[in-house]
Amino acid sequence: MAKVALAMSGGVDSSVALHLLREKGYDVVGVHMKTFPDIYFDFARHTKKKVCCSPEDTFDAMKVAKEAGVEFHVLRFGEIFETHVVDYFVNTYAAGCTPNPCAFCNRYLKFGAMMDEAMKKFDCEFFATGHYAQVEYVEKFGKYMLKMGRDRDKDQSYFLSLIEPERLSRILFPLGQYTKEEIRTRARNLGLHVSEKKESQEICFVPYDDIKTYLMKKLGIRKGPIKDLEGKVLGEHEGFYFYTVGQRKGLKVSTGKRLYVHHVVPAENTVVVAERDALMASNIVARNINMFLKIEELKELEDLRCKVRNKSQLAAVKEISILDDQLKVKLKKPVFAVTPGQIVTVYWREYVIMAGIIEGWE
Repeated sequence: MAKVALAMSGGVDSSVALHLLREKGYDVVGVHMKTFPDIYFDFARHTKKKVCCSPEDTFDAMKVAKEAGVEFHVLRFGEIFETHVVDYFVNTYAAGCTPNPCAFCNRYLKFGAMMDEAMKKFDCEFFATGHYAQVEYVEKFGKYMLKMGRDRDKDQSYFLSLIEPERLSRILFPLGQYTKEEIRTRARNLGLHVSEKKESQEICFVPYDDIKTYLMKKLGIRKGPIKDLEGKVLGEHEGFYFYTVGQRKGLKVSTGKRLYVHHVVPAENTVVVAERDALMASNIVARNINMFLKIEELKELEDLRCKVRNKSQLAAVKEISILDDQLKVKLKKPVFAVTPGQIVTVYWREYVIMAGIIEGWE
């Protein structure tokens, strides 16, 4: 019987994943990640939204594991989380880009430090989570590939696209073939107390999901000009790091036109705005490429598509080129608001073949 370490968040997904794994005969050990002292999440009591990694989550995960009769252990990764997620989050905004903390948490914490410690400490062959994605061995390439989940509305392959490819052979996604509603139904049938629990909707370390207030405490207020593409001053902002490409809300600029953030210039503390047409991108440049296939394997693939944010539609790719650590993606049709700091994930059919951190667009 293969032994698997299951990351239990305390939510309905990982709770049902526990039972699905046991039904398949796995010997399951529940592991729960803590990133901050419980007192940090005191704000969670005052918000209606569900906050990830709170004391309530720890209790729920422990209860589900205990009722199922499986081992349960709490693992702490405060320092790594601070460095690879929190500091990265603040520093990315300070550099004029928009970070994706969940993707970095997946790479460095869940499928990095947590996976390594859990598998080694509890002598496990596999590591599992409750993500809506799949890992499949693809004969064509002779390797395991990351694949979209069956439930396209809940598919999380985009957030998982920075995972180190060599880890895939040891990763299990029990929910990959299910829809969210099917998992809810299974939870109810199992009598799990978390069957109706809300999903996490906030960045776990940002109180009330108020990014502006959080950044204000970290970076302060730095007033500067809001300009159009011709350099005309249209208004004033309190800090370029409060703005992201494509943003319209909060500009407080009145010109009679619908304006959006086009880009920011950190060195000049300037926010540049433009009309929507000026934010349509046909070319994307990314770095820190995470390759799931070798370059030579890409040449024979056709009908590639990509995502530039989790909820964006898949965009048809015309051409891809890679030079050193720079990825260039040319699109068949332009897309709106490609955002530096976010991830561009490239798919062949349902499989993730590469991903990178967006650096620029045109």
